[in-house]
Amino acid sequence: MSNHSTNGIERILVMGAGPGGMAAAAALARRGFAVHLYNRSQERMAAILEQGGVEIEGDLVGGDDASELVPLDRITTDIAAAMEGVELILIAVPAYGQKSMLEACLPYLRSGQIILLLTGSAGALELAPVLRAAGHSLDDILLGETVTLPQSARMVSPGKLRIRLPSNLRCAAFPGRNTERLLERLGDTLRLIAKPNVLDPGLNNPNFMIHPAPMLLNYAAVERQDGYLSIMNEGMTPGVLRLLDAVDEEKMALQRALGLDVVFIDDLYRETGSGPQVYRVQGEPFNLRDRIWDRYITEDVPYGSVLYSSLGRLLDVPTPINDSINHLFCVTEGEDYWQTGRNAAAMGIAGMNREQLLHYLETGERS
Repeated sequence: MSNHSTNGIERILVMGAGPGGMAAAAALARRGFAVHLYNRSQERMAAILEQGGVEIEGDLVGGDDASELVPLDRITTDIAAAMEGVELILIAVPAYGQKSMLEACLPYLRSGQIILLLTGSAGALELAPVLRAAGHSLDDILLGETVTLPQSARMVSPGKLRIRLPSNLRCAAFPGRNTERLLERLGDTLRLIAKPNVLDPGLNNPNFMIHPAPMLLNYAAVERQDGYLSIMNEGMTPGVLRLLDAVDEEKMALQRALGLDVVFIDDLYRETGSGPQVYRVQGEPFNLRDRIWDRYITEDVPYGSVLYSSLGRLLDVPTPINDSINHLFCVTEGEDYWQTGRNAAAMGIAGMNREQLLHYLETGERS
């Protein structure tokens, strides 16, 4: 049944039935893991429940013309049932939903479980105090995050996905001293690349570069077409790409200041197993023209460009491009993303200098 080496992981909970969570659940179940899929609302689960699993097409099953129904061990809106017997908990929801998913788990957490944020966006820094306040040690409940999702996916119809990749994922634990143990426990469950601390995957989330700036410059076109615009095919003009690259330069300046890998976005895409043609060459990578998600703004600005700007202020690294993007989206969206986003206070690092921050990232303790 199984074609994986588990290091003790046989049963996995995926929290979130969006395309990313469904794709992760299907890919893992297809490899022989017993997968539980949990979502708060019944509505999103209806088609999956009816068919007993997730239907997939794309790279995992030989292309867009082939499809396969992947059964799941348990599909539920009951968190107690979802948590039963699992060794690994994958939180696969937007950054703004990570904390509420963790809080749902808390009454059922048990010693030795692992919590991994798929596309963490530095969320481990926000969730660690929640775990500690509930009486859990970060040496007992391992907490980590990845740079992006294990598979890229788009919804074709209810309960059916088109999947691309899978990805090689930068990954770190919080605190960073636990990263080696985290990856050892995970074995080959996911294709992970160990990095020193959670700001490595946090800063490198590709959505933070390819969404806010292009969405800002295409704002009128997106509104006119009620969101039906392929940002990759129709939105990435030479001028838009120049702004995208300017955002990336500010991200790389933050990486230099923190002593992390300095990663150009094109190299990041190559590392995951894809490539810069996704956004630098005209053409929709999924061969689908669907509605642009509001999350390209409502997630990737407060949890992306605000993250960059907040770290820039903490480290005295100028981020004028991201600052401008944040200010303009606060106006167009009528939201104060500076206050509601993943700023230094939300991450529990306000007032730290570089040395104090690096010490905290590695040890989990304030110096």
